[in-house]
Amino acid sequence: MNRFAMFRPGLLDALVGYDRRSALADLTAGTITAILLVPQGMAYALLAGLPAQYGLYAAIVPPAMYAVFGTSRTLAVGPVAVAALMVADALGGYAGDQAAWIEGAIVLAAEVGLLLLVAGMLGLGRLVAFVSHPVLSGFTSAAALLILLTQFGDLLGIDLPRGTAPTIVDAVIARIGRIDPATAFTALAAIAALLLARKPLRRGLELLGVPAATAMLLTRVAPLVIVIAATAGVALLANGAPPVATVGAIPPGLPTPSLDFLGSTAWLELLPSATLIALIAYVESVTVAQVLAARSRERIDPKRELVALGMANLGSAVAGTMPAAGGFSRSMVNHDAGARTQIAALVTAALVAVVALWFTQWFATLPRAVLAAIIVVAVIQLIDLREAVAIARYDRGDGATLGITFAGVLVFGIEPGLVAGIVTSLLLYVWRTSRPHMAIVGRVPGTEHFRNVLRHPVEQHPGIVIVRVDENIYFANTEAIRRFVFDAIDRAGTPHSLVLAMTSVSYVDSSGLALLERLEEDLATRGVALHLAEVKGPVADRLIRVDALASLFAERVHLSLERAVCETTGVAPEQQANEA
Repeated sequence: MNRFAMFRPGLLDALVGYDRRSALADLTAGTITAILLVPQGMAYALLAGLPAQYGLYAAIVPPAMYAVFGTSRTLAVGPVAVAALMVADALGGYAGDQAAWIEGAIVLAAEVGLLLLVAGMLGLGRLVAFVSHPVLSGFTSAAALLILLTQFGDLLGIDLPRGTAPTIVDAVIARIGRIDPATAFTALAAIAALLLARKPLRRGLELLGVPAATAMLLTRVAPLVIVIAATAGVALLANGAPPVATVGAIPPGLPTPSLDFLGSTAWLELLPSATLIALIAYVESVTVAQVLAARSRERIDPKRELVALGMANLGSAVAGTMPAAGGFSRSMVNHDAGARTQIAALVTAALVAVVALWFTQWFATLPRAVLAAIIVVAVIQLIDLREAVAIARYDRGDGATLGITFAGVLVFGIEPGLVAGIVTSLLLYVWRTSRPHMAIVGRVPGTEHFRNVLRHPVEQHPGIVIVRVDENIYFANTEAIRRFVFDAIDRAGTPHSLVLAMTSVSYVDSSGLALLERLEEDLATRGVALHLAEVKGPVADRLIRVDALASLFAERVHLSLERAVCETTGVAPEQQANEA
């Protein structure tokens, strides 16, 4: 793909054939998503350690930027819980006062945007493969649990330090006697109302005869209704002194574009954290986008998604707010509400901008406990114990990787835990591939198929040993392959030929090349000729250029195992078939 083609607005593709029905669907979906995003945005800003209005800013500019460049028609980009927690974790040891904290969050957004853009232009999207599914699952569950623990302060009305799970738990236990009853009651009531406003409310409305679409719409509106009710209730009871901690005055207005963050001294210090945030933001966003695209029988372009998310985060930095990503719950709401194109995201951004301009004063008495409750209800569904058990049952190594990631995030923090999970998964891959499955194979009688002699009744030809390597040949497994080959030769007595079946070999590195060269020499000293069969084209293209293997490729590389056996024994295929 042309590098500049990555910047082609995805919105242009979506507008082809755009009609009145699509416009109405986008307007409805954008409105519903905005209703959900307003309280969530403020909540996630507080989670990141920022004033509430920064969550609104992150719900205006990034969605609009993604709507222009993104290829997913329903992905809802904006502030998300996991990224917010990672921002707070990154700034915990950096920022002293609120001004420095805000500056750090903006720098993180800029770095995330630049990293994603560079990755897109260099075609580095495949690097996300280093975050395996067990790592992502363990990280998401642990981050969700850590988010829940960080909300105990606002849920119970006590001051809690930021840090790892043990630190927070110890602090909660130490302050258990300081719990504010009014705050705890407010939090419990909000959590109960938010949970009831999901499936129970929808089912109840449907039982009363309300159409399913209308019932779904009312459940999506419920969180904002709960926020308004709590805000109004505290305002009525306040009499100048709110009974619970509130968000406080939120300055009205839109974010002011600025490039002041370019002069920050925090760029180098925050770069490692920004790299991990960019990695997780892209993986989660693209995963959600692919799921939604499959439901609508559409396709997304992962390379252009890198650019779209990069532009969204750069827009976030210029607007002076926090990093953004695609949110799972909001994207599902946007999709289920009937969004047809990225116009729905523009509607969402416009409505949040309206709230930021004229309605922020209404949220001054919004209890922080209610925003904490919104976070709790949103992230609790990210804790997936069933999947963890399924992964551990299927593969103990993957289960261990998930467990190490989960425990590392909780005990040591977001960044060390995530890095530990990625390193563990890579080491596990090296360990597995360093012990490749190998087999001595023979022909299934009456066919041209060759199978493992230990699994199938097969014919073996005297004087020929056929070894199949079911893995790429590279530095970590060359010694294991060498041992297996010579063990097979020793057990066969005095063979005259060894055929190496390369069916599953897609890559041979320089160590693998050295192995083939040594096998050619060492087998020759024993009077055994090395043959290769079923060598893949790309592998053959590289090996054929090696002078030391010239004679091998001239005479002893075969299209199939059947041909290798026939040419090694000097028996024609027809005669082989008749003898069989």
